[in-house]
Amino acid sequence: MKGRWADGVALGFLLLLLAGWMGGGDGQVDLVNRLQAPSWTHPFGTDELGRDLLRRWWAGGARSLSLGAGLTAFHLAAGFALALAAEGRTWAKGCLLAGADLLAAIPATLLALLLLALLRPGLGSLLAALALGGWIPYARICLNRLEVLRQDPSLAQAHLLGAGRGHILLRHLFPRLWPLLWAQASVGLGAVVLVEGGLSFLGVGLPPEQASWGGMLGTARAFFLVSPWPLLWPSAGLLGLLLALGRSRGREPGW
Repeated sequence: MKGRWADGVALGFLLLLLAGWMGGGDGQVDLVNRLQAPSWTHPFGTDELGRDLLRRWWAGGARSLSLGAGLTAFHLAAGFALALAAEGRTWAKGCLLAGADLLAAIPATLLALLLLALLRPGLGSLLAALALGGWIPYARICLNRLEVLRQDPSLAQAHLLGAGRGHILLRHLFPRLWPLLWAQASVGLGAVVLVEGGLSFLGVGLPPEQASWGGMLGTARAFFLVSPWPLLWPSAGLLGLLLALGRSRGREPGW
């Protein structure tokens, strides 16, 4: 019962963040009420430009979670596709693993910064930087698992009965890979959100006018001694998001 209650809280927190798209934007500038403490008018207080922190926290969480979910889905699909293309071909597998080792040797944030330095600033460049190396763990999981599944007699039996490659892929391979991929996706989503937050914190992520938790932290640190609230809420949001994602790690959804 306790585990189900915790799972319900985690799911509710994620749904609350996604509902932030209906929160009404990133807040309006109001210099008269800048750096205000929490009140009935502004439950989370206001930032250095007088914008409502609750509205920006909500919009920033929805933006970070949506961006992370989309990139995680891309990483999973790309890793699965690359593993299928390389499986059974020694040279292709060797090239894939060599490329994965090369990218994995560079920390994700540093790799994203290197790519952003070469590209024109913008959302497209940010997405390309975040998508560059995230497929690696999914490809490795699929390659390792496919090596084992190749020896499974049930696959040979399905092939002898006339099952096509698509049927074997959808009915036999993917359902067996899904629990491992789902567990990795729970970890990968948190990692994408953290890297995006780090890039926004450094000022090379999302534009300043678009609320994100990393960007809010980056601007709030200069006003911490005057008002701690702009720094507190995005920090709590990141912590809550990682804890919520940790609840789903290793739990397979209904198939």
